[in-house]
Amino acid sequence: MPGPRQRRGQRGPRRGPGASSEFLREASDAVQPVHGQGFFYVGYGYIAYYLAFDYIDPLGYYDAVLRDPRLYEEETLRLYYGMQELVDQEQVVVNGERVRPKVAMVDIGFRGSRSRVYIVFALRFRAPIRSGRNVYENRYEPEEIEYSYEAYWVFPPGSKILAVDMGTGTEDWEIVGDNTLVIYGRRGGRTGGYERIEFQLP
Repeated sequence: MPGPRQRRGQRGPRRGPGASSEFLREASDAVQPVHGQGFFYVGYGYIAYYLAFDYIDPLGYYDAVLRDPRLYEEETLRLYYGMQELVDQEQVVVNGERVRPKVAMVDIGFRGSRSRVYIVFALRFRAPIRSGRNVYENRYEPEEIEYSYEAYWVFPPGSKILAVDMGTGTEDWEIVGDNTLVIYGRRGGRTGGYERIEFQLP
């Protein structure tokens, strides 16, 4: 949302350290997500992954946040608990056992310009992944895809992806070199609410 017009000679909302609540509210509302990427790494006994989101920040909300240690701490905690709440709603099962992803880290930064913001989440969880055949499943609420994204699943050398099921949504996927899976979600499509990856580890 565009900020309010300012009359000449009047002071506008503060933007830097000690930014006004009026400015922070307006600037936060103007932040728009534009792209997402996920990088999943599968190992014996665990899965670790990173979720990276890109935003356009026309009014400088995150510039103000990163200049103020108090605001930065509040924002990272808000993002941390918000992401943890989202993954807690998912039903992730590996080889028939319910597992629970946990957020380990949140990072905020800029991609060459202070109007181009990234937010990265690091997550991980223990899982009963072993040599031989394994099955990963995730059930969640289907939803419209607000912005395009890619997810990359990387399995250990010598492993093989046996089957993939992305539910009834519009996401596309492909297997590269037997042990790398790429999933594509396109803006305006819909997630399927279900993921199943069957794979063989050496």
